[in-house]
Amino acid sequence: MGSTDLVAFIRKQRERRESSNLPLKAIRIIDVGSVVAAPYAATLLGDFGAEVIKIEPPNVPDAIRFWAVVEGKYQPFWLVASRNKLPITLNLKHPEGKKIFSQMVERADVLLENMRPGTLDRLGFSVEKLWEINKGLIIGRISGYGQTGPYAAKPGFGTLAEAMSGFTYLNAHPDSPPTNPPLPLADMIAGVHLALGVMIALREQKRGEKGGQEIDLSLYEPLFSFLGADFLFYTLTGKIPEPMGNETNFTAPRNSFQTKEGKWVALSASAQAPFERMMDLVGHPELKTTPGFRNNEERTKKENREVLNRIIGEWIRSKTLKEVLEECEKAEVTIGPVYNMQDIAHDLHVKERGSITAVYDPVSGTPLSLPAVPIRFSQIPGEIRFPGLPMGSANEVIYQDLLGYSMEEIRQMRVKGVI
Repeated sequence: MGSTDLVAFIRKQRERRESSNLPLKAIRIIDVGSVVAAPYAATLLGDFGAEVIKIEPPNVPDAIRFWAVVEGKYQPFWLVASRNKLPITLNLKHPEGKKIFSQMVERADVLLENMRPGTLDRLGFSVEKLWEINKGLIIGRISGYGQTGPYAAKPGFGTLAEAMSGFTYLNAHPDSPPTNPPLPLADMIAGVHLALGVMIALREQKRGEKGGQEIDLSLYEPLFSFLGADFLFYTLTGKIPEPMGNETNFTAPRNSFQTKEGKWVALSASAQAPFERMMDLVGHPELKTTPGFRNNEERTKKENREVLNRIIGEWIRSKTLKEVLEECEKAEVTIGPVYNMQDIAHDLHVKERGSITAVYDPVSGTPLSLPAVPIRFSQIPGEIRFPGLPMGSANEVIYQDLLGYSMEEIRQMRVKGVI
């Protein structure tokens, strides 16, 4: 698709969104973040109709455009994470760029950013200045350590936040080193929290008039809050929760086991009824009344876990994946297969439920398979209208249609390095 066709596509998508019944279609978001954290919040809101204008500095593409590029043209991370966004280029250090940014802020409901604290201030856009332009503006911010505290000025990344939150320490086997997650977990969890914060703030907000809020999120705190019970356990007992691999400190049996042909299954049968059914299934009904196994508290002791892991593991290793799943399902034992991406792509339930959706890519002219919008309402829609688009592809549409610049003015802005 040529640049002219792409501009027409973007205009059509804007018109389609505006005439839809998407619940957030009246909301306009400026996404001036980079990589994952704040941009992920914008992505989630865009799924439900918010107009998301994604800003990248001229000649400085967002880093995720270069993650795991396929065939030199497909940018999987960008295509997924920047879906439903209108990408423009804008130099916030250029005087004319600052003027244009102010015009955009004036027309926006939400500004999302994940720069190091103080960066927007140095560019001339402190919170006070932003509210001077638009006193109803919601300013959502994510940084490594938050806007306050002794670490606030430090650069922060998701990997560091995962480590600081306690997650990395616990995400390991007892005999292995702490393990980083295989995805930007802290960034995405912070992004989900920011999206929720924006929705709460929007409840009382009116563009340009009232309801201005600054939302301050660190990368480490949302993930740390997920581990709140572990922290409370430490403060109550003085004991540090230790890594348990595929188990947990507070439930048993809960583990992953290998089948006869080398496949893996995940078992969670700590609730009393599934545990008792599991013991009947593996041929050890006596454990239901044996001291050390009668309830979850007794079963979580190390020596008792080991007994259960051995008994259950031997039973599962004697059977194929199909046999394990069928027998456990019949016995109403909570167990399931450990999937890789190929398994997900071919799973009947995933297909029937619509967990994967085909999205037309205007650049390649082909449909792309993306995870569908995971939040489903009975009365209001959410949808992926298009995948992430090329850098600056929405410049003409946003600068001409939204801000009223002529094509000649846009051309001159390119020449001067404003966009």
